[in-house]
Amino acid sequence: MAEKVDILIEPYEDQTVVPQDQWRDIVLDHPDVQRLLAAADPGDVQVSAPEAIGRRKRDDAPFVATAFDPNGNHAVLITGTLDKPEQLDAQSIAFRPNPTPEELARATEVLRNDKRFAELGGRDDIVIYQPMPPLADLKQADGTSVRRPTLGILDPTGERRHRLVAVDLAGQTVDWEPEGIEHPVDGDCESHLPEDVGSLPDAGGPDRVQVRVLVDGEELWNLIVLRPRASTPQTFGKGSGVELRQVTYRGRLVFWQAHVPILNVLYEDDVTYRDWQNQETPFQADGTDPVGSGWRLCTSPPATILESGTDAGNFQGVALWYENGELRIVSEVQAGWYRYVSDWRLRNDGTILPRFGFAGTRNPRTCMRHQHHVYWRFDFDIEGAGNDVVQQRNLFPLALWQSIVQEVSRKRSFFARGWRVIDKVTHRGYSITPGLADGTADAFGAADVWFLRYRGTELDDGVSVVTGQPADTSVKLDQYLNGEAIDGTDVVVWYAGHFIHDEQHPEPHQGHIIGPELRPINWR
Repeated sequence: MAEKVDILIEPYEDQTVVPQDQWRDIVLDHPDVQRLLAAADPGDVQVSAPEAIGRRKRDDAPFVATAFDPNGNHAVLITGTLDKPEQLDAQSIAFRPNPTPEELARATEVLRNDKRFAELGGRDDIVIYQPMPPLADLKQADGTSVRRPTLGILDPTGERRHRLVAVDLAGQTVDWEPEGIEHPVDGDCESHLPEDVGSLPDAGGPDRVQVRVLVDGEELWNLIVLRPRASTPQTFGKGSGVELRQVTYRGRLVFWQAHVPILNVLYEDDVTYRDWQNQETPFQADGTDPVGSGWRLCTSPPATILESGTDAGNFQGVALWYENGELRIVSEVQAGWYRYVSDWRLRNDGTILPRFGFAGTRNPRTCMRHQHHVYWRFDFDIEGAGNDVVQQRNLFPLALWQSIVQEVSRKRSFFARGWRVIDKVTHRGYSITPGLADGTADAFGAADVWFLRYRGTELDDGVSVVTGQPADTSVKLDQYLNGEAIDGTDVVVWYAGHFIHDEQHPEPHQGHIIGPELRPINWR
């Protein structure tokens, strides 16, 4: 007799979140913010959500946020505590957030009205897309800078197939040769890559939902899911793909939070990027939308760019598909010409398969061999925070498990390739087994795992740049290794996967997926 499976999806309102309009008023009314953004039009200031709110383990947990004036091209870092959000501190920072969808739409309109674009404007085969880097700001003689989103132009029949331009929205002008921006050389592999379609307009819908998996009436999984556009950290505008919170299996807590806050890429010519994961992009998913736009319970397997080979689709958001004892929670995001698949697979036996996929649209850069590095953050709270221990399985001697008693980073090796997080009282826990395609860190990747004591301010490594030299964009998690004890504490595990992307010698797109296996221990 077949099992009866129910996938229940309901809107979830986090009662610890300060409403965005209320938070915005708190920020804009604060004297220090008003002083630092004195020249700004309050209606134009972009205010990010305070990161620690909704992540609440303590009332006095610290938070960080940003306020940005796009007209003055000036950002302010805001810090405080959850119990007194109005008593914040503010200071100017060099951070510049990525262009919003509204800015990109306005930039495209300015480009289409430019005289030099006129000869291309009437052609159906011309593609305007978002490139890397997303900004090419212009420094002024007085020390200020003008904010300028970048756009890519693909002319399939042109002498130069690709051209990158910078758009001054305030001045309504286009710089066709922006200084400091690499102008791509046409690549031979482009013909087999999909054409850039880009993100659809945001149709609204909930930021987060509660998902429950019931088999024959018994609840196996209960968790909160955040879609990429709302994923944390948002402080520096990057997000973390599909984010899971308060994950329980058979009624016992596994994670407080699980997501991918850090994602970077290194090219063979030492061009590097820090990519963002909060810009949702379409893929194919058929089914029903039980809680509104952006959440689809599928009636057939969803097909991202990795399965379909196209950048187009009928859905944008998070798709859920259950088959053969496994719930798949998947979304697709874009960062410039990159496309990433953020994917979680929860099996009925308690196994968790975090998965991340890599693809790109037609561009010379995606044709150049490069390395992607993805960093999962697992905030384990096995049956509650504060009593966990990390153990490493060493092949010699005798395949014994050894406890790790203070913060440390490690690389995978033949002798040490498995770890587990165990509650010291109940002895329940989860093992972490690396995937066969997850690679081993080089100097840029830094390490394969970090074991840290939980700190509310360590949701990422604080890197705000999008592009730069390898030293600028490489992972900076080692800064948190300060010798703190992690034996019987609240433990956070960072897990890295490393993928060499070579479209000159492509494998099937379905092979562009990496990730570990997390398996329950003593759970029943």
